Amino acid sequence: MKKILLLLVFSFSLLGSHAQINTDRMMNVARNALYYEDYVLSISYFNIVINYKPHLYEPYFFRGVAKFYLEDYSGAILDCTETIRRNPYFPGSYELRGLAYINLGNFAAAVNDYETATEMTPENRSLWHNLVLCNIEIDSLDRADSIADIMIKKWAKYADGYNLKAQALLQKEDTLAAEAAIDQALEADKYNINALSAKAGILMSHEAYQEAINYYNESLRLNPKSAGNLINRALCHYHLDHYRDAMKDYDLALDIEPKNFVGHYNRGLLRANVGEDNLAIEDFDFILSIAPDDMMATFNRATLLDNIGDYRGAIRDYTTVINEFPKFLYGYERRAAARRKIGDIAGANRDEEHVLKEQIAHRYGYSTPTSRQKNKTRKKSSVNLDDYQKLVEEDDREPDKVYESEYRGKVQNREQEAKLILPTEHTYNIYKELAPDDALAYFEKAYQEAQEGNINEAIAHFTRAIETNDTFAEAYFNRGLLHLLLDDTQAAIPDLSKAGELGIYQAYNIIKKNQNNKRKQNAE
Repeated sequence: MKKILLLLVFSFSLLGSHAQINTDRMMNVARNALYYEDYVLSISYFNIVINYKPHLYEPYFFRGVAKFYLEDYSGAILDCTETIRRNPYFPGSYELRGLAYINLGNFAAAVNDYETATEMTPENRSLWHNLVLCNIEIDSLDRADSIADIMIKKWAKYADGYNLKAQALLQKEDTLAAEAAIDQALEADKYNINALSAKAGILMSHEAYQEAINYYNESLRLNPKSAGNLINRALCHYHLDHYRDAMKDYDLALDIEPKNFVGHYNRGLLRANVGEDNLAIEDFDFILSIAPDDMMATFNRATLLDNIGDYRGAIRDYTTVINEFPKFLYGYERRAAARRKIGDIAGANRDEEHVLKEQIAHRYGYSTPTSRQKNKTRKKSSVNLDDYQKLVEEDDREPDKVYESEYRGKVQNREQEAKLILPTEHTYNIYKELAPDDALAYFEKAYQEAQEGNINEAIAHFTRAIETNDTFAEAYFNRGLLHLLLDDTQAAIPDLSKAGELGIYQAYNIIKKNQNNKRKQNAE
């Protein structure tokens, strides 16, 4: 660590005597590091250029690119904003900032940036593409439709222009017009995977299952690794009673996406259908490991445990469902039967009496499901427990929104432990010279408060340390961790981004982990 710091100090002294030559050289070194995807190293070099030539816009922009790759989207936005302050006519900064906003779910802000970027470079098709999708995300569907029309006029042979229009029309529930747009996409490019999949989805909604399978076959021939298309084709096979083909598709989909909720749920039901109860239980065990509150999966597992003679396990699951849905009389009936099998006659009698009283109270009786109705499915978001034995389909079949970008690269993800840190001895001495009055005293007090569990007091003292010395990287890092501890990601991410920018690169791993956790929560 000390050697690295000494090298950086040496680099600064070189730049002091040959500023112009060395900033140019340093930019080349930094961009080279960025090209070879060593993002943290490139940031350190861009920092040097920014320190000596703060009026330049390029180092801010390229540092923003590096942060984007590291999934520090907030930091990328700040650097793009600094780029725009220095050069408001550079379209790349609006495009990159728009992508960062998309990744943070701020589609309205992304729309503003893409509007500006398309005005500057109207021939950049990917900008128009993303602008349509962002307008769809904010339900500005007429605007999305009109932008798609502009794209179609500019690039008549661009199949995805028609696909984008179809997405907007599907959101407006204009299925006929959407299908016509998809047909135009296929006229422009009969091998366009997005159009083939969208056409299959619309045919599926019309219950034209064999025709839908034909389109899914072609799409999967071109892209055999599409788990979504495999699952949708499996649903079509199911509707046509092709259970063996449906099972095969679910197996293939789960090989590609082992954690796919719909794949496991539907395969579990099909396995139960053909008497493979133990394998079906494995699927529902997995579903409940990722969605423990899914009562339909719980009830299905209960009936399967019942089937294989694990009555106590079945009673446990029946009870979980009954506690959540006390009006679900079929659950009481099943639990009563299981209790009777283990000799709990009193418990069985209580359940049966409850069912009888409720049926009398309803006067006309209670209709309980006994078997899955043929050729029926349910939406993934359904909460009607009577649908527990129905196969699941996604809540909509609109094509996946795929944003386009020229920014490519893998993300560094070194494992780093997330814990409060202290400055190194060398750094401590530097801070002491820079701010001898209060910065370190505030830091030490904050660290002590944090160790004692006084989080808000610690944050306040780290803030005072930063106010005294605004380059105190460890203070930003620690304050960011404490904000995360309070689930205040809005405050945490800028602090961690600043810490990473100032040289504590493990901050980027924490930012990335936070982004991944957010994606998982959104997926669930």
